[in-house]
Amino acid sequence: MEHKVRIVTARITNWIKSLPNEIEKKADRIILIPIIIYVVFFSVYTCYKNYIFKTYAWDLGIITQSLWTTLNSGKVLFSTLEVPYGNPSGNFLGVHFSPIMFLILPVYAIYESPQTLLVFQSFILGIAALPLYWIARDKLGNKLYALAFATAYLLNPALCGVNAYDFHLEIFTPLFIFFSFYYLEKGKWLKAIPFIALEFMTIEFAPFIVFSLGLYFLLKRVLENRSVRLSKARLTKRLLGPLALMLVSVFCLFLAIQIITMVNPLKTGGTYSNWSYWGDNVPQVIGNILRNPAQAVVVISTPIDKPYYVILLFSSVLFLPLLAPLELITALPWLIAALLSDYQAYYQPYYQYSALIVGQLFIAGIYGFHRIATANHQPNTNDIIHKRIITLMIIVNVLLFLTISPVGIPAFTDRSTTPYGVTTAVDLRHVNILYSVLSLVPSNASIATEQDIFPHICQRTDAYFVKWPLDYNVDYILVDTKSPTFTLGIAGGPTPDQVTINVLNNHEYGIFASEDGILLLKRGYTGSPEYYSPQISTFDYEQLSSSSGKTEWDYTSASRKIITSDPANSQGMIWFGPYAYFAPGNYSAMFELKTANETCELKLDISTQQGAISIADRVVNGTEFKQMNAWQEFSVNFKIGLPTILEFRGIGISSNTEVSIDYVRVEQIGP
Repeated sequence: MEHKVRIVTARITNWIKSLPNEIEKKADRIILIPIIIYVVFFSVYTCYKNYIFKTYAWDLGIITQSLWTTLNSGKVLFSTLEVPYGNPSGNFLGVHFSPIMFLILPVYAIYESPQTLLVFQSFILGIAALPLYWIARDKLGNKLYALAFATAYLLNPALCGVNAYDFHLEIFTPLFIFFSFYYLEKGKWLKAIPFIALEFMTIEFAPFIVFSLGLYFLLKRVLENRSVRLSKARLTKRLLGPLALMLVSVFCLFLAIQIITMVNPLKTGGTYSNWSYWGDNVPQVIGNILRNPAQAVVVISTPIDKPYYVILLFSSVLFLPLLAPLELITALPWLIAALLSDYQAYYQPYYQYSALIVGQLFIAGIYGFHRIATANHQPNTNDIIHKRIITLMIIVNVLLFLTISPVGIPAFTDRSTTPYGVTTAVDLRHVNILYSVLSLVPSNASIATEQDIFPHICQRTDAYFVKWPLDYNVDYILVDTKSPTFTLGIAGGPTPDQVTINVLNNHEYGIFASEDGILLLKRGYTGSPEYYSPQISTFDYEQLSSSSGKTEWDYTSASRKIITSDPANSQGMIWFGPYAYFAPGNYSAMFELKTANETCELKLDISTQQGAISIADRVVNGTEFKQMNAWQEFSVNFKIGLPTILEFRGIGISSNTEVSIDYVRVEQIGP
């Protein structure tokens, strides 16, 4: 028996030892495995986000509508969203220079849906790992290390942030830059040119990135000449390509700005607005930065989010790009632009903009690692150091993926800190009700709605974002009072909740459907809601806020944590909140309470405008409790005629009282 164990152990040991060699032999095919896993995972994840209304008008909705109208309405790249906000033409090219939209059209035409774009996005970001693998393989001469860099790229939290947030055109930059760099490094300019041209077509910032690529190869050729000592004629010939690339980049930047301005003469945002601190146009911005270097340093280093962002980006490649300052030039355009701006999304890892830098950082990381690999050390020691660096890079990216990325562990809990994470708090019942309300809107009807619903109705010409005053006579207005976007406006304009209240007060629209806080308003409708299901919400210690009370564990409660009064300070406000919106209707608020004192006196108050207006209240006495220290429900009925923000407060009247709340359940008992 012992002999057999030794044989099995020896076989396992030999297999483990031979595994790296086997992987290296098949690495060119094995690289497809992490890519496929990445594409499948993010396709499912982002489509699920779309299903539960966690995608938005800006930008999935606007791009989907632009593609749909091009294919179906005869209007080229037309979207209604930014017509009221500085793009009267409605043409997408009046906001961004992105002719690559025309190349996306055939993909979208296969199955006209926002989800097609989400799957396509996952594919583009995932397949970019392939040319990155080629770059690392050829530079390092080691397929295992190349696999490690490609896998680290796919795990990178900044890349995950790009993929998890709607659909954006910046996603093409890693793929096109990887291919461009790969072929330019080999001197195959004819093969690189198509990818460079495609990069120019993605977004108006692309010329800066391509310019840095040209600058890199220019400086590299000059430095190489120090050792090779080419003739002036040959050196000039080698420099012509990079110089041409830089000149074309300047021309394409000018062309992009001119086309945007030509399509949209009122263009005031996008290209310059997020750097308005420095000026109103590109020359002003650059000039003021150069004249005020000290102020530029201050802006670059504050707020603290900026240093954190830089540390995150560089730590994912173990700060190896710092060992390759020449290659790091290609990452500088967006890094400098983001840090010189006060637009918060530019320096956070949860938005699309990281796609403009993450690929170049990995290229620089490969070259930084190569510098370590070619350092003069003892061969055995050198190999051990290399393996440890590669292993550490994978470990760091796994940890960052699990803890910081928008698809890490926090993203699937109610403790997510990402601005658009999927959490366990998603109410699938409410999601299904929203789909049923959407089905009531005819496909040819005009409709205005809020941010998170727009991607689901945008495949029509007459789909709008709700605004006031209404510049369009839409047939329907659809809002969800439970959605966080119900209070989210655009460009400082009225928010959907304010618009809804104005519309109902104007009596031009009536409530056609009221289902679980979802309101479908129909133009000219005057009757009672034809479709109704009650709005039901439950709030516990997580949504309610303690004032003089405190939160503590209680395993007899439904939520396992409660808010309880301090007997030494039981008079006055014990809890308040949650400041949630409710649709018009008749309601019953049921407070789950317990007390330890028969002398307890507690006022249950339902109010709005932060307690300034009381809608209903009730005083609960200790004698009304059937049993001390046992949970009992007390109800307060009330009525509201418009969508209203409510809070459910507990106010202690008696002193030396211990009273606790588990939750308040608010249920609509009539429309």
